[in-house]
Amino acid sequence: MFKSKKILSFIGARAGSKGLKNKNIIDLAGKPLVGWTIDASLGSKYIDRTIVSTDGEEIARFAKASGADVPFLRPKELADDESLLDGAIQHGVQWLREHEQTVYDYLLLLQPTSPLRTSAHIDAAIEYFFEHVRSDRDMLISVTPAPMKTGWLMHQNAAGYVQFSLDFTRGKHRRQEMPQMYFPNGFIYFGPVGIMERIGSVTEMMIPYVTSKDISVDVDSLDDLKEAEALIQGRRRANQ
Repeated sequence: MFKSKKILSFIGARAGSKGLKNKNIIDLAGKPLVGWTIDASLGSKYIDRTIVSTDGEEIARFAKASGADVPFLRPKELADDESLLDGAIQHGVQWLREHEQTVYDYLLLLQPTSPLRTSAHIDAAIEYFFEHVRSDRDMLISVTPAPMKTGWLMHQNAAGYVQFSLDFTRGKHRRQEMPQMYFPNGFIYFGPVGIMERIGSVTEMMIPYVTSKDISVDVDSLDDLKEAEALIQGRRRANQ
């Protein structure tokens, strides 16, 4: 809870994956991938409840044994390769409301593919949101700074020509004058429950929470897994 506001941590961990088989329970430095996110969530001083939304029995058993709640199994139609997180969040929020008469003010979305995220990162992000929020439609999204040359990106238009993705119609821009560009990194999403239920369609009023590249690894491939393993082992050696 943060200043009397109830916070639900929502971890989406479906059983299937195309890149890494059984990705959410693949071993990472001695722990299933999803376990790193569960532990970080449970260690937060602001989160009232941590639930895991999954369609997989093995993931559900591990999540429960780790201390997270798994009050339901996600319907298969909300857990295929084409499924969006909006549907899973809406299902979870509605299930809690209908079956437990439980309502939360804010929802924290944590993806298991960000194993370098810690409880301290979560708490800092929540504090940052409440320090910078300006309306009840604001949400926080974590981002990583992009190289400045990204500002010169071009795309092909309907006529088949390439054009600059940024608006350069008012004259030429020097590299030093370009705005800082960012990549969303999936590290943390946070906002009012009603906003988070339609996270896929939110394109405005997003508060950027900047995280460094070394903690923003998004595990979607074997190379990502190896990078995360190396960073975790390096962190362990530094703490010895």
